[in-house]
Amino acid sequence: MVKSRFQHMYPPNGRINIDGGMNNKFARTEILDSESPDCLNVIYDEGSVGTRGGTTVLNTASVGTFACDGLFTKHNNTDVSESMVAWFGGTLYQLSGTTFNAVASGTSIYTAGQRVGAAEYENYLFMGNGGSIPYKYKDGELTRHGIYPPTETMTVSNATTAGGVLSGVYSYKVTYVNSNLVESDVGPATTFTFANQNGYLTSIPTAPQSFGVNSRRIYRTDAGDELFYRVGEIADNSTTTYEDGLSSSAVGSLAPSDQGVPPNYKTIITHQSRLFVIDPSDDTVKYSEIANPYVFKALSFRYLGDKTFDIPLTLGVFDNAVVVGCRQSHWLIYMPDADDTNWVDVKIITPYGSKSPFCNFKYNNKLMFAATEDIGGDFVGFAAITGNAVEPDVTLLSRATLGSDLKSNKIETETSDYKDSLAEGFSAIVHKNRAYIAAAKTVSATYNNRMLYFDFSIENLGRKNKFAWAPWSGINANDFTVYNDKLYYSCSDTCGQVFEMNTSSYNDNGNPIDSYVWTKEFSCNPVHEAWTKDFRWINMFYELSGAWFMGITVRVDSDKGGGSTTQVSLDPGGSLYGTMIWGQDPYDAGRQEFENKFSIGTYRGKRIQIKFDNQNTVNQNFKVIGLSLTYNVRGLR
Repeated sequence: MVKSRFQHMYPPNGRINIDGGMNNKFARTEILDSESPDCLNVIYDEGSVGTRGGTTVLNTASVGTFACDGLFTKHNNTDVSESMVAWFGGTLYQLSGTTFNAVASGTSIYTAGQRVGAAEYENYLFMGNGGSIPYKYKDGELTRHGIYPPTETMTVSNATTAGGVLSGVYSYKVTYVNSNLVESDVGPATTFTFANQNGYLTSIPTAPQSFGVNSRRIYRTDAGDELFYRVGEIADNSTTTYEDGLSSSAVGSLAPSDQGVPPNYKTIITHQSRLFVIDPSDDTVKYSEIANPYVFKALSFRYLGDKTFDIPLTLGVFDNAVVVGCRQSHWLIYMPDADDTNWVDVKIITPYGSKSPFCNFKYNNKLMFAATEDIGGDFVGFAAITGNAVEPDVTLLSRATLGSDLKSNKIETETSDYKDSLAEGFSAIVHKNRAYIAAAKTVSATYNNRMLYFDFSIENLGRKNKFAWAPWSGINANDFTVYNDKLYYSCSDTCGQVFEMNTSSYNDNGNPIDSYVWTKEFSCNPVHEAWTKDFRWINMFYELSGAWFMGITVRVDSDKGGGSTTQVSLDPGGSLYGTMIWGQDPYDAGRQEFENKFSIGTYRGKRIQIKFDNQNTVNQNFKVIGLSLTYNVRGLR
């Protein structure tokens, strides 16, 4: 029995914070009060929901009709500087002010449309597209990642110098050395017979500029021997002659061996002072020497998956391990120390694989990835890998301690429309405790045309929800980077441009942002759930953000129509920031936030649902901090 029919409040104490994110998998009557069955272009900020920030073009002059194949920020730890670089049309560009200039040595190196992966180490940016030789970039210089050996022979003869030291049959080889003093394998041998003479070498190979060679070293055998020892060094990449008059007792170290170059990778990460890459030619995970990113030894590889269909496609880092995503499974390479003979390969308990190398990101001691399942590799959502220890030892690394679960199950209706065939190009980044994911939505999509906002900072507020999702439109992103503490994305269509995100302007490069959020369908206090009610008031706590209106739409009892819409002024009063003229207009601080009991007339029903929006208008936003409802009880019917 209802004791009173008038002026009931829901919730009885406090207010509802609509910060739980989208949940469109379950009925809009069954989700949490804080969740939304439908929202677009909103963010969650310490308990509130409101319009996301805008985007603005960085380079007003397009580099051409290209999609961006890679966007990166290179850091220099010697002077704490940053450089933004991007791949367009197979050419590397570096940002200068608001203009992207082609790097002279990076013109038409790669094929347009092939995504480029990158990792930073030793002040270099190492980059590869999976189909061509990978490169490294620093201070305007783009050179090959590995130290490739000479392929040409040289000419050896006897020197004209009298009284030489060489007698018998000798062989010579040469190596290339880069600016970091890392040496290649030796090139092909040239043999000559001496009789108390010195050796005279001509046509010594010189490396193309793209090899990044600063010097070359000469190696020679003893008479009739097969071991090569260093006899000299040419401290440039241009001199083509050398005279060898070194006695056998004075030769230096043995020639290097197993100085392998990296494969033609696209997927690359750094961990424990090494580079890890996936070799698409044999589907292995390969890794560089410790503190030497240029050399990949012949036996520095691991087979994971089944070597047929379930092959490695993605790499990530979880705690003290490398996570390898195969098409149908996930593996963890646990590294208790730097000795790779002590590493342990563990198959993670998960039904999911991944084929999105650019879509891994870390959050709250978890690793999120774009998940696929079944032999067809169908995209099913976003899953997170987690374990039961911060630093597990080998004993703990059993199948029972590592696993993944689907974190995007609440937005299954949204992600089920993402295009499987384009999942390889999905991208993600984390910036200021939020993740941003670019994906392709609808079967007609030909590039990334959708974004997901994933807020995992809500956990700090003690909410029932530990994270929140929201879809964004109007942003076609291929890749992301953080540059000078600002977030940027590169276009996935052919605009040839890069855009700054989360600006203080509420427009996408001049276009309106369609921003709205629907609340749950509230049946109010549990004792009144089955009763018909007269909904009379919305008690709102909201931001007075500007001289415009927020749209409020109300509908009852699971109505699928548009509902009835009215407007609420967001004018803070006083002098608006950005419009007031000092010395002419009177100054008044006005209000920043406002709590108001807003009459909605009379809506009769058992359940009520409310929508807040910015009226899809350029430079307008809304922000709702919380709400409660006032209603009268009519009867049990």
